[in-house]
Amino acid sequence: MKTTLTTLLLSALFLVGCADDSSLLTSPEAQITQQSNSPNWVKLPTDLGSGSSIETTYSSSKMINGYNGGMISLNVIIPRPGNELGDYESHIRVFVEKESFPDQENRLFTITLDPDYAFLNITPSPSTLLKHIRIDWTLEGIDVSLIDPDTFGFIYVGDNSDILETGNQTLKLYSNLNRLKVKKAEIIVPTDETPGGARYGFTR
Repeated sequence: MKTTLTTLLLSALFLVGCADDSSLLTSPEAQITQQSNSPNWVKLPTDLGSGSSIETTYSSSKMINGYNGGMISLNVIIPRPGNELGDYESHIRVFVEKESFPDQENRLFTITLDPDYAFLNITPSPSTLLKHIRIDWTLEGIDVSLIDPDTFGFIYVGDNSDILETGNQTLKLYSNLNRLKVKKAEIIVPTDETPGGARYGFTR
């Protein structure tokens, strides 16, 4: 009888222990911890869809020749009369250096803004280049009060989720103007090729 009772108690303790472990794996705190390595992107205002769908996607594409290189631009202006942050504006220029791929080839490049966070996707086709992509981006009309100047940055996230900082850039945070700006940002990668189809954006 004592042996049976002991066995039941141990089984109960084992089940309780398993239940505790399971709840930890599915709790919000555990999920946040698991995602702690994700980029802390700057959040965009939630009212950018005024007058249209908030899911509106802004993008720009251009065919570029390998010998000449080229530039893709994307300018978005959303008037917000009476908003304390002013109008929302995003002005982007992406430069593809000459001879980034074979001279005789023409490739389609597309840049697309995320609707919720301050990052853009850049998709060369095919997806590799021999030189760095260079980015100029001015973003204004957003709340910058929650951005820590010590952690504010502009990064690259590859298809394999590798996070790399950018180099050779001018990065500015204008608190009084609700503006962010990066100029001549280049993605420094430790290989001869720059992966495409990746995200580039502001972190806080």
